[in-house]
Order: sequence, then structure tokens, then C-alpha cells
Amino acid sequence: MHARFSQKTLSIARALIESVHDGMYIADHNGYYIMANEAFERITGINRQEMVGRHTQYMIDNNWVPRAVNLEVIKDFQTRSRIVQYPSGRQLLVTAAMLWRDNGIPAAVVSTLRDLTELNLISKELKNSQVMIERFKKRIEYLEETLGSTNKFFIGQSTDFRRTLSLAKKVAGSDATIMITGPSGVGKDVLAQFIHYQSRRKNSGSFVKVDCAALPANLLESELFGYDKGAFTDARTQGKQGMFELANGGTLFLDEIGEFPFELQAKLLNVLQDRQIKHLGGLATIPVDVRIIAATNMNLEQMIRERKFREDLYYRLNVIPMFIPPLRERREDILPMIKHFLKIYNQNYNTGKFLSIEALNALMNYDWPGNVREVRNAIERVVVTSADEVITLHDLPGEIRKTYRLSPPPLAGLPASSYPVGPLKEALDTMERELIRKALEASPNLAETARILQIDLSTLTRKNKKYGLTGHVKTGGQVKT
Repeated sequence: MHARFSQKTLSIARALIESVHDGMYIADHNGYYIMANEAFERITGINRQEMVGRHTQYMIDNNWVPRAVNLEVIKDFQTRSRIVQYPSGRQLLVTAAMLWRDNGIPAAVVSTLRDLTELNLISKELKNSQVMIERFKKRIEYLEETLGSTNKFFIGQSTDFRRTLSLAKKVAGSDATIMITGPSGVGKDVLAQFIHYQSRRKNSGSFVKVDCAALPANLLESELFGYDKGAFTDARTQGKQGMFELANGGTLFLDEIGEFPFELQAKLLNVLQDRQIKHLGGLATIPVDVRIIAATNMNLEQMIRERKFREDLYYRLNVIPMFIPPLRERREDILPMIKHFLKIYNQNYNTGKFLSIEALNALMNYDWPGNVREVRNAIERVVVTSADEVITLHDLPGEIRKTYRLSPPPLAGLPASSYPVGPLKEALDTMERELIRKALEASPNLAETARILQIDLSTLTRKNKKYGLTGHVKTGGQVKT
């Protein structure tokens, strides 16, 4: 079965996955079992020895798992993440990705399993248990360790993310000009800062950002190159240094370079070639030692064809091209970003809010057209505006709720076939009432019911009154009717 893998390779892989806290399951490119770690057995309850020589489908046929994410990956080779509810009741985040050989042939599929049920319980008990706080901190520290020192700048763990960081580290040691492309909101300016602070220039000069789209041509020219006294009306009597001089010894980041005025592009090209500038109204040349990083979300090749961007300037800037893909193409990065921003804004606003499973599912399956910027803004919004400690689907922005297409998990024994069909608000109210009713019947008191539902006691009391469930409250071990 595994003749194509040497015993040494298998031994190394086995040692690596056993050191990982999350569950790991590895199958070959046809779906047949290769190995799994002890954490996989602990999280899923599946004996890995029973999978030896078997296909992943065997677990589905025996109702050990409801779906196999790795089999989905084998079909189209696309990495994907799914939140899966196992028969045990555990909510697991399953991420599966294809591993490739150097010759481009698929080698294996690696699946990681993270127990979200446990994470949610930890989040709920943070305020009341120092032990829970320490366990949660260890999980955060584990994530930070996997990201290394880059965590100051970036949050993510996808293959594309790590490939971009690897390239950034390699080019940081050079002075080559870099062109960063990618859609709006992916963090092109953050990547530029990362490159600067990974380079020797962090000790010899500053990181200076110029937004090429924010200023008209005449102001942008004076800001970039500076001017001598009397260069133009309203000029300072003592003149002014330009951004090239302020960035001397460091890095000049030209953001939105596609918006750079065409009439100034020849002057910028000369600076890149000669490494010297002249002030507006001045005659003396001023040498500058500046590393240039440019960024754009525009198609510069198309602009060249339309004669809106100089071809020679493009090739001078595009020495080392770097592309940051949109967030919808690297979904493994969504969960770490959500957790990161949730932690940041809980600290900023002195709250302890956390996401329900349904809300987390909606966030992770949203396409995020605004990318990282939209994730950050959305999390800040729900932390500020949500009324309760638990952030639910109803608290999320409308555009995220509208695009939420995953079926909700079965609620407290309510079969999927009995889900109400009709207006969304009425359907959600019906399911919420059924869930609360069943929780009341299964709990000895209101406090325990609120704990199971992960809501405040005051919220439960209000919802009981709303749905007319006060007659279901237990007293003396019996249900009041």
C-alpha cells in the first residue's frame, strides 16, 4: 500500500504527527489510510488500528464519521475546512490539504481535527476559572508558536500564506524592488512593513508609506521629492524634505501605485535608475538610499496596453513580484483571524464575548470580499453591538447572514425533517423555542439550563417569557405544567 513511501519517511511523519495536539489523519491520494496520531483517537473515538489497510469511506459506512473532508479534497485537489458534528456530539473543525511530490504528482492528503466543543467551553468559563484561563492561554501560545515571529504582522496558516511569508523572508535581505499585488483589504501594506522589519534597514532607516491615490499630481510631486524655498506659491520659506529623504536608509512604500500620475512616472523612473532626486525648484542632486516596495490592486499590464502606465517603470518596479490571494482562496486563515480579532476587541472593549457554533460557521463560510479588513471590521462590530455574551447568527452583519447556506446542526434531538419552512425569522424563532423547551425539560433548574445553552440567566428568563415557556420550569425536581 505504501511502497511509494520509504520506511524512513513514514517514521519521520509518524514522529511529527504524534507531537501535535490536534488530531491528524493521513491518507494516500486514493483515500487509503496511511497513519493517524493518538490525538485523532482521543478526539474521534476511532481506533486507528481498525483503519489499517482500509479506505476512508469505511469510516462513513460504519457511521463513525458523518462526512470525510479529505475525500472532497481528492476530487479537485482544493484545500478546504469544514465544521463537522460527529455522532459523539463533538463539533470539530476539519481541515484537509493535498501534499504534492516535486514532480507534481499528488502524494497524500493530510487532515487536521480541532475540537471546537472544548474551545467553546473554555471560552465560557474564562471569567470563573483560572485553570480555564491558563488552558486557553496555552492554546493561544500554541497558535503563536506555529506562526513564529510573524504573528506581530500576520494571522494565518494556509499554504499560500506560508509561501508568501517564506518568499518575504528571502527577499527581505536584499535591496531589490518589490511589487505586491492582490485585491483590496488583503494586507499589502502589512506585508511591506513585514519585509522592512525583517531587513537590515529597520536599524538604519524608517518605513515611510505614500498613498499615491490620496493626493493630486502637484501635491504628490512635492510630497515625494520635496521642494526648495520659493519653488511655488504658498511654499514654506525654508523648503521641505520629501518622502524619499525621510525614508533614506529605509523603505519607501508606494501604495496604490496604479494611481500614480502618468506625468510623474518618468520622474519616478529616473529616481529608481539614478538613486538621486532633485527638489522642486532646486538644482542640486541629492543621493538617496531607499528600498522601494510598490503595491496595487489594479491590472498594470492592462494599463500599459491602454497607455496609462509606463512599461519601463513597470519592469523597474516588478523586479520581485509578490501576490496575496483573496481570503476566499485561503479559507484556513479565516479561523485564526476571527480568533485574533475577537481577542483584540474583547481586550479593547473590556468584554468576554465569544461566538456560537452557528455564527462561527457563517463567518467561516462567507467569501469576505473585503478580505482581512472586512474580517476585522465585522468582528469589532459584533463585539460592540451584540447584547449578550454569546455572539449569535442574529448579531452578524446582514450580508453575512444572507449568504449563509449551511444547514444548521440538529437541535436537541429535533430531526432535520421537522425544521420549519417559511419566513426566516419565524423559522428561527420556532427552532429557538424548541431548543429552549427541550433544555428546560432536561435540566434540574434554570441556572443549569442557561449553562447548557451558553446564555445568561437573564436572557433565558426573557426568552421564556417571550415564548410562553414559564410553565416548563422545573420546581422540586418536577416540571411545572
